[in-house]
Amino acid sequence: MKIKIYEGFDLEELLNKVSQELGDKYKILYRDTVKVKTKIPFIKKTKHILIVEPEEEKKEFEELLEKELELEQDEKETYQPTYNPLRNYPLIEENFVKESDTKKEITINDNKLEEITKEFSGKAIDLINILTQKEVSLDVAKEVVKGGCGLELSSNKLDLKHFTFRESLIEGLNSKVDFKGDIFENLTRQKVLVFLGPTGVGKTTNLFKIASDLVLNKNKKVAVLSIDTFKAGAADQARSYSNILGIPFYLLSDPKKIRETVDDLNFVDVILIDTIGRSHYDHWKLGEMKETLRFLDEAQYMMVLSANMNTKESFNIIKKYQKFFKIDYLFFTKIDETSYPGVILNLTVKTGIPLTYISTGQNVPEDIKVLTPERLVSLLLKETD
Repeated sequence: MKIKIYEGFDLEELLNKVSQELGDKYKILYRDTVKVKTKIPFIKKTKHILIVEPEEEKKEFEELLEKELELEQDEKETYQPTYNPLRNYPLIEENFVKESDTKKEITINDNKLEEITKEFSGKAIDLINILTQKEVSLDVAKEVVKGGCGLELSSNKLDLKHFTFRESLIEGLNSKVDFKGDIFENLTRQKVLVFLGPTGVGKTTNLFKIASDLVLNKNKKVAVLSIDTFKAGAADQARSYSNILGIPFYLLSDPKKIRETVDDLNFVDVILIDTIGRSHYDHWKLGEMKETLRFLDEAQYMMVLSANMNTKESFNIIKKYQKFFKIDYLFFTKIDETSYPGVILNLTVKTGIPLTYISTGQNVPEDIKVLTPERLVSLLLKETD
């Protein structure tokens, strides 16, 4: 079942928005209201929440993956290398991603290009160039591409072992990146997972995407805890989502009470813990959050980041949070809002933290995907607008 969640303070405007986006092809499954605090003391506003089921549509992301998988099964075609008159090596282009990919120009600056050509040749150079266009850092691109290369005896340099960029990049990723897959499969004991991340990356929304998938598709028993007692309306919103799914919800801030509640929830398979968004520069608040969770020794930590963030700032966020928490997984949101997903590859290679899921849109629970080598390759080789 695919659903979309709409929230707003004006019910008429909210219904108009639903009609504009979905036309008349939808069904309202659930309607609720919550009281949200305002800046004026003792004054609250009424927020409306609509849970809507739209008519089934294929997402662009899914269509791309289907196309990639079909092409991967096709018989490999003969290609003719094209030559750049300014260089002495062939620019062999990929025929299996998009037609517009076949005329890429080398964008790496001359100094770096000279450095690369000392180690790589032919298609390997072209693939490195494509990755840097997606904002994969040059050192990471070289390291990953190297994993899909073999030594070319005639030039004594590294070139791709496979006919297509796709096959070579998949092999390179498998050699350098830890893809955890679905971390909730084959559970042998209760899993306690804490969601961390800065404000605005979609922690709460994607926590409930996972909760929805676990309840609706995997038949798991789930409970949600939130330690976000600061953000106005956050608890009411989370409680509404939990009520829709029919799962327990708790709002807690006392460390001992959190420990007791987790112990009392020994009948559920998964406990998901939502946290308040904290700036990575606010060490005091991060320390306060660690103190709140200090009795949960069995908890694992999911770092939630946006795919449209730049690598340097994202890396700083991870390093600051790692001073307080052992980060077990990376989860990237807003995949549908960027054409330059290189930050995903940069962060997992530089930090060694495994990849788990990506969020590809607003639909619940469909717009969450396990991040596999094949999916990441599809994102990295996808042509930009």
